[in-house]
Amino acid sequence: MTYTAVLFDLDGTIVDSAPGIFHCFEHTFRMLHREAPSREVMRPFLGPPLTTTFGDILGMSGDELERAIAIYRAEYAAGGAITADLFPGVMDVVRAVRTAGIPVALATSKVETGVRMVLRHFGLEDDFDVLGTASDDDVRSAKADVVRFALDALDEAGADISRVVLVGDRIHDVEGAAIHGVDSVLVQWGYGNKDEWSEATATVSTPSELRQYLGV
Repeated sequence: MTYTAVLFDLDGTIVDSAPGIFHCFEHTFRMLHREAPSREVMRPFLGPPLTTTFGDILGMSGDELERAIAIYRAEYAAGGAITADLFPGVMDVVRAVRTAGIPVALATSKVETGVRMVLRHFGLEDDFDVLGTASDDDVRSAKADVVRFALDALDEAGADISRVVLVGDRIHDVEGAAIHGVDSVLVQWGYGNKDEWSEATATVSTPSELRQYLGV
């Protein structure tokens, strides 16, 4: 398949951020005087926006929801963001896409400050044409919203957005892309499962398979 632009998710796709994310959730639970679930129970927390995790999954609302998100983000900024590793070979694919002349954007539900911290830590600041991120006020945090933001930014930059694919790892990526008529490829090295993979346009198990699928 030949695409005119490629969107990449961050957590679970490019970066193995699970250790830092789990730490931030555990810290948040302690600060709220709640017992933290096991990391296995928290695996579904990897991927969705914080408003979804704390609100829809954990049932928080109002002041408690706002406090939980604030605590989490403070700990994330204090070091949780960079308690992570790059998945081997994925950035080679990102760079191959750009070398082929295809615009590349991030599309992540992380806020921009956190995203820039991660990119700076790993030296990836110049590898993306557009950063599609959540807004600091969470008005833009759902996957569909950040995909729309990334598409609009690419369009404004003069990119052809007639055939776009989102590379991600969770069902939220598939659903957020589909709302805008964007194909989705789920990577099997991330945080999703077989049920989620079956909903995507395609799945790949290695970066080399991803590169082959993207035709670069």
